[in-house]
Amino acid sequence: MTLLGWAAPAGLATGLAAWMLAGGASAGLDKLDGVETRLMALKPPAARRAANEIGTADLLATPLFALTTGPGAIREPSIRLDGVSVSRRRLAALVSIDGKPALWLTAGQSSDGVTLEGVSSSAATFETAVGTKTLNLGEQSAASTPDPHAAPAPAATPGPSGPDQMPPGRHGPPEPASAPRPR
Repeated sequence: MTLLGWAAPAGLATGLAAWMLAGGASAGLDKLDGVETRLMALKPPAARRAANEIGTADLLATPLFALTTGPGAIREPSIRLDGVSVSRRRLAALVSIDGKPALWLTAGQSSDGVTLEGVSSSAATFETAVGTKTLNLGEQSAASTPDPHAAPAPAATPGPSGPDQMPPGRHGPPEPASAPRPR
């Protein structure tokens, strides 16, 4: 019983003596000294330094949110979706911005502060300074302030619209032969 009582302290003392002979705590640190000096000599790339040099004044001058009223407000453009083109090679929308003549925008392309984000078979999604808007064919978004130099937008034609409706002037495919016939 006495041998077991002295085995644990004798083992700890032997381990401590071996550790001290090997150099103690400084033995592991000495191995890293060369690596640490090489790391301190490295300089960050120029591009990273330029991004880190943004001043506090620059950050304070940039608003977090777009102002829509008051002095310095950002004017939201009026957007009208006149057509879409969806194919394997191209996603595009025929868009009139602020009553100007319509032009084709491809996905990701910008004009007059409006970026076309996506196109579906009957709608398109636009990104403006104020936010994201999704318009169906023939729809027009309202401008935040009227532009006195812009031509008035044509009135929307009444009729069905939406993702499940055909645009005006279009006809769907014929009914299948198995469809019930009206009596």
